[in-house]
Amino acid sequence: MTDGVSTRARDFDGLYKTLLEAHPQDALQLLCGARLRGGEVILDGPTEQPRQRSRQRDKVFLVRHDDGIPADIYHVEVQVKRTEDFQERMVAYWASLALKYTPTGHRIHQVVIWPLGGGYPGRFHRDQARLDYRAVNVPDDLDPDALLAGPLAPLALWSRKPPPDIVERVVDQIAATDHIEEKITQAELSMLVGGTLATQVLDALRRRDMSNILEQSELGREIAQRSREQANIEWMRALLLARFGEIDDLDDLALHLTADQDRDRNIARIVAGATLEELRS
Repeated sequence: MTDGVSTRARDFDGLYKTLLEAHPQDALQLLCGARLRGGEVILDGPTEQPRQRSRQRDKVFLVRHDDGIPADIYHVEVQVKRTEDFQERMVAYWASLALKYTPTGHRIHQVVIWPLGGGYPGRFHRDQARLDYRAVNVPDDLDPDALLAGPLAPLALWSRKPPPDIVERVVDQIAATDHIEEKITQAELSMLVGGTLATQVLDALRRRDMSNILEQSELGREIAQRSREQANIEWMRALLLARFGEIDDLDDLALHLTADQDRDRNIARIVAGATLEELRS
């Protein structure tokens, strides 16, 4: 939790994959380094099953070409943290793709996106097996200006060297998005950056009269609930301060009395003259 914004409401994995599906050409060019040359991008069927999530590929895109060049298969994984078996799973994913797509008609490209950076370098070697794949550390490897020019703009919020107007430019892209579900996805992903940047994005959305976007999302409802809770705590603290002055456990007592299901009764007790001992019990 940072500055009241939770990163648990929706994970990077789901939000990234939603953007990948909505904008495959932007994703392939900016994240995978693909040169599409007008090729048709096809999402290659369902790649996940809930009961086998750890063994299913995140997204697979097939790009066909009209000039006889073998089709390009782009396997994209979104990975937030390193796991011990991750690189072995990449080998297994490659093998399953190689069995499905013939070597004469297809070229396989594997790309791992690390939203928070710190990923494996993209090279695995064990015994006689070797696998090279593209590793993209979002904070370090991507050009924020290129991201900010299109629908993948929220990813720029994690850049190590963001432009000074990054928040306004991200919100510009959210405002320019036509579909409400995509607006929600972009806003939720922006909130996951946490800290002051998330607060700035939230404020910018409110200034643009787009608060309703977050209100329709799980993350937005959580933010609103926490804002109400924080306001209640501050109000209780002010009431205690006016009644008892600066006491050592002022913050803890305000939190306790607010969290209590009888918050309204506690307010009435304070106004009626309850002692600190009675309120602390």
